[in-house]
Amino acid sequence: MVGFFIFIFTWFDWKVIKTENYTVIYKPGYEYEALHTLKNLEYYRKNVVRLTGNNPRIVPVVIEDMGILSNGYTDPFFYNIHVFINPPNFDYYLEGIEDWFRNVSVHEFTHIAHMTKTTNLPKLLTGAFGSPFQPNMYSPGWLIEGITVYSESQISPYEGRLNDGFFDAYLELRAKENKLPGIVETTYEPLSFPYGGIYLYGGEFFDFLADKYGNDRFARFFETYGSYPWAPLGAIFPFLGPDHAATKVYGKRFPVLFSEWHHYLKSKPTEKNYDAARLTSDGWYIPSMVNYQSKIYYVREKPIKVNGFSYEVLVQLMEYDLQKKKEKIFTTIDSWLTTKMRLYNNNLYFCLAEIKQAKNVYLNGFGITSVLKRINLETKKSEILLKDDIRTFCVLNDLAIIYIKNKNSGFGSEIWLYTPEERKKLFEVEYLINDIETNGKWIIVSAKKEFENTDLYILHIEDESLKPLINTPWAEGSLYFIDEDLLGFIANYKGRHYAYGIDLTNPGQIYQYIKAGFVNSFVVLDTILTFSGLNMDGFDIYKTQRQQELFKLKDDESALKPDFGSLNIQTKKGNYFDIAGTLYPSARLPVFLPVDSTFKKWLYSAVIAGADATGENFYLTWLGYDQLSDEPLLITSLQSHFFSPLALEFFYDFATTINILFYYPIYNRLHYGISNITLRFSINSFENFVRKEISPEISFTGKSPYSTYFGDFSIPLERVLLNSSIDRTCLRGKIGFNRILFNGEVRTQINGFYDFQNPDTPAVSIRGYNTVYAPGIAIFTVEYSNPLFKLRKGLWNPNIYFEDFFGTIFFDYAMLPENEDCYSLGMEFSVETKIGFNFFKILPTVMIAINRDKEPKITLKIKSLSPLKS
Repeated sequence: MVGFFIFIFTWFDWKVIKTENYTVIYKPGYEYEALHTLKNLEYYRKNVVRLTGNNPRIVPVVIEDMGILSNGYTDPFFYNIHVFINPPNFDYYLEGIEDWFRNVSVHEFTHIAHMTKTTNLPKLLTGAFGSPFQPNMYSPGWLIEGITVYSESQISPYEGRLNDGFFDAYLELRAKENKLPGIVETTYEPLSFPYGGIYLYGGEFFDFLADKYGNDRFARFFETYGSYPWAPLGAIFPFLGPDHAATKVYGKRFPVLFSEWHHYLKSKPTEKNYDAARLTSDGWYIPSMVNYQSKIYYVREKPIKVNGFSYEVLVQLMEYDLQKKKEKIFTTIDSWLTTKMRLYNNNLYFCLAEIKQAKNVYLNGFGITSVLKRINLETKKSEILLKDDIRTFCVLNDLAIIYIKNKNSGFGSEIWLYTPEERKKLFEVEYLINDIETNGKWIIVSAKKEFENTDLYILHIEDESLKPLINTPWAEGSLYFIDEDLLGFIANYKGRHYAYGIDLTNPGQIYQYIKAGFVNSFVVLDTILTFSGLNMDGFDIYKTQRQQELFKLKDDESALKPDFGSLNIQTKKGNYFDIAGTLYPSARLPVFLPVDSTFKKWLYSAVIAGADATGENFYLTWLGYDQLSDEPLLITSLQSHFFSPLALEFFYDFATTINILFYYPIYNRLHYGISNITLRFSINSFENFVRKEISPEISFTGKSPYSTYFGDFSIPLERVLLNSSIDRTCLRGKIGFNRILFNGEVRTQINGFYDFQNPDTPAVSIRGYNTVYAPGIAIFTVEYSNPLFKLRKGLWNPNIYFEDFFGTIFFDYAMLPENEDCYSLGMEFSVETKIGFNFFKILPTVMIAINRDKEPKITLKIKSLSPLKS
């Protein structure tokens, strides 16, 4: 019994530190991250309050460890912020982030301040009935993310996405091609480069508004829109919502303001194009490249849309032969890169994302780590060397690798040595190292101090020191040795990403190689310089003659660092009661419905919903009284990850039903082969609680190159001994296999059940037939879907968008034990449809099928997807 209570109370180990403005919640061991986040929130609070015109108080902020995954999110409905602790490093561009916790805190707090801004009647309604009446939540994604990107970019001229250079460079390309995104495209984000267009276009649009009209109007807009109780309707008809508010504040509707923005972008001076030959044309993302002999090796990440609102991301190691001028797929990769690739002799080294256990709720106790792999370019033989939270690495030789990890607590890095015999920590430094490279003679790192961007240093293993090479307020990285004493790197000086080199024997000697467009990595082979450059479609490989000219660094003024000592922050410790307090219902909606045709009998009820700030527990209850049946109404559901990774779902209907479901992932991986195995166990009581059922279940998923497969098997059981009205054994199962083919997807599945002891004969849906009732069945399905063409058209008023048009051919075969078999052949045509600022997605589908009796059947069905969180 004592052991049980110790087991239970280990789940109450959340720590709390708070001020009058914030309640920071964290697990033991993350005190530095919690306090540092709190200091940044308090220090930059006034900036966000002034920008948004809102002063939120007692904001819960949850610190989560996701391994090497970097992000954060805001939930305005349940009123909390979550910060992932890992400072970002590797990406397809070199973003300046002087301090991660400042950057993410300001971004997420801006979300809360913006979306919870209410005035007049909505303020009264929100106070009485909860967060569904917050008008600013019902905004397009580019508005929601645009203000936050703008906000994060005002802290420092060297931090935030508007100061990095990628956003500006890509918009300049679109302006040159006269293909700037309209307000409808920006709102609905069709699957196209780049991911996260609402951040790019929204941030740049807000920057334009601030420059032309002044950023003081942002707060006026949020206040105006925050007074509209009809804001949800404005998501369908923007002229009633955002456009109406924009007209009051700016004198113009948003489509007109977008046109002004486009005119401004087209009138800006542009850079010259690359003086280089374009070798590839696939676009999307190229995060890393190396050269070996006369070949270039690079990784390309590219999504393939396979069905309505469904796509797969292909990660492929590509080989381009410069002599033969041919590109080919060298091998496919089973997850995404987490570091730059390295080459030593004929071996290629790279780190891939993999799953590990971590202290978080967001991923149910799992996070991301790195697996370091080696692949021989001659034999294609690959092997896994180690698994760890690798931030970056370099190869000393075939038997020794230096890799970098974040310090276990606080700011800085750990330097580790890997050999086949052991791995050991060498020492720690008070720098955050983002990149490391060596050629045997030199070890160079791209590293940063607190509240600074990365600079270049020589790493001396012997005396555990870093000797500075370049010191600027901008970011330097993507290190590459051009010659023995010549180091190549990418830097975003003045917000432009170009290729540079530095003479390590004479650090004052800096060269520039490419000074047009946007470059994220490059390699040199004899007199040929090959690089990954940005175009309208994403990144592609270009080549040009190696040319270099001297480059003089300008003496740019450093950014101001925060003076936390000036705040005099008064903090105090909290406890689990602070977390329990966040369970207070966020939605308290009265619902009154007529229950007869005379409107004399009514259902008087309320919907109540809430969740704790950590995300461990969520509840939804519908409580009321039905005059027609003269009975109370009580329907409630609960989801809990309190014992993560064990999860619980509970559903209770006062009149008829109880369902309890436990599920536990016993295996989680990203690599090829079996990737997930989950056990489920449900307890159900239904039919006015007369029948009792237990159901053990196991499911799995897996993948191989271009393919995925899955299975699910359960055995629902009823026994009189368990107080059920009948004895029953049911067998259920399905197994399937999907494969990408010709830019579409083939899907095969066998699905069936055996349930002869069930007095309620189950209903089965078979395409081409009306509903079939059978105690058992086995259905074989094969289908192929393909995007037939892109529509990419829509309207701002009313707010609707049609993305891609899909076609599917199918063959279904059903074996029935008591009737003749059924089969059908047919086609389905569907169109991806998005409505109301992308909050709702539906897939209208027309099915044409011919069954065994040669009877044609035409059916219209609409699949609805739940609204997505921002």
